[in-house]
Amino acid sequence: MKWQQRKSRETRQKLLNATLICLERDGFHSFRLDRVAHEADVSKGALTHHFSNKEELLAQAIEKVLAEFVDTLERGVDDVHADRLSLDGFLDLMWRHMSGQLYMVTLEIALKARHEPDFKTLLTPQVQHFHARIDVIWQRLFPHLPAEQATNLMNLSMNLLRGMGTQSVFREDTQYFNGLLNSWKAILRQQITA
Repeated sequence: MKWQQRKSRETRQKLLNATLICLERDGFHSFRLDRVAHEADVSKGALTHHFSNKEELLAQAIEKVLAEFVDTLERGVDDVHADRLSLDGFLDLMWRHMSGQLYMVTLEIALKARHEPDFKTLLTPQVQHFHARIDVIWQRLFPHLPAEQATNLMNLSMNLLRGMGTQSVFREDTQYFNGLLNSWKAILRQQITA
């Protein structure tokens, strides 16, 4: 790869990472391109060279964070099948991601998409691709279960973790959340061995 191409790719990655940081820290209503450029330590001109508008930048940033999450889940499934990670450890891995930047960023994006139909239309293919990929992951995690059951159990897990993520905005109580997660682990173990 040529120096200029590498530099361009690095700048794009810095801008996407800065977008995620700003969106998590500031929320969508305070999200501004000049703050992203400052966080990435690039000029606003460099930002607009790589991304034509705020929506394009946000869409590519959310695509990045979702892809990274899916990659993490895929590695987690590989680790479960290689006995390097337990099912409980896999759920802990999911919670670490769902209680951090991933969740807060997707929450902000969902609120924007809820009120801006054009933005929702822009993101819908990415979200559908994400869900298709994680459905395959759930089926790989539980190959002994019917595909629908595996998918339902893990989508229940995702929705529980999303709810816990939402509640964590108002409640900082690690013991409470660990209790909920441990209860779900027990229920999930019962379901997959039934």
